[in-house]
Amino acid sequence: MNRRTRPCPPHGLIYIEDTAAGPGIASRLGIAPGTVRRWRSLGRGPATFRIGKRVVARISVIDNYLVEREREGLQSHARAA
Repeated sequence: MNRRTRPCPPHGLIYIEDTAAGPGIASRLGIAPGTVRRWRSLGRGPATFRIGKRVVARISVIDNYLVEREREGLQSHARAA
């Protein structure tokens, strides 16, 4: 997090970057904030939207995205075995 104090997102939502309220989209996914922005511009990754000038996602959407990636990884691993 940079030196400025970032405002906390509305309940149930997260910003791309970390805030005092907790980890952001990038940290939850283990990637750089720029990667989230690039995915967004390419129409990839978890669903995000804007509130004013800030990009947000529902926490549940990020959690579901991670579950889907895990499921895909387990399925491809099972096929390779």
